[in-house]
Amino acid sequence: MQGTLAQRNRALEHIYRENRDKVTNYLRANNADEDQAKDVFQEAVIAMYENIKEKKFKGESAIGTYLYSIARFKWLNQIKKNSIRKDHHDQLEQEEDFQSPLATIIEGETKEGVLQLLAELGEACKRLLIMNFYHEASMKEIAKNGHYSSEQIVRNKKYKCLKRLKELINQKPALIRVLQGNG
Repeated sequence: MQGTLAQRNRALEHIYRENRDKVTNYLRANNADEDQAKDVFQEAVIAMYENIKEKKFKGESAIGTYLYSIARFKWLNQIKKNSIRKDHHDQLEQEEDFQSPLATIIEGETKEGVLQLLAELGEACKRLLIMNFYHEASMKEIAKNGHYSSEQIVRNKKYKCLKRLKELINQKPALIRVLQGNG
């Protein structure tokens, strides 16, 4: 693009206004939402301007046609990238969702073993440990909701419950191996 900066800016504004609707309508007709259409059009205008400055545009077509083809090319690349990402994401989800029958059995046995341990702990310990570890409740919240008179009593009770849980786990070597992932 030759001419003064002001002339180049006016020419660019004219090209922008003359082609914006045609290009963004094409993009929207090909599954782009409003924001995507605007973004791709902006990128196409910038690419067109850079190509003209670097003398890559040979003038073999109208400038509007050239801009349209750049936008079309950019949108097709975007669709391709999105498709690849989606395929990859879908594949990862399928891999995560798949569980071998053996893994399902082991998981069931592990859950059963943990539930059995919690039952052997007693209801008060079970509730306290679940509130603290699973629900991430503070000692203050547990004291209030568990009808304990102070946080210190909750700490002492938690210590005793964990000590008892450790003793119960140590009595079940098969469960220890499963919990450690050594099946």
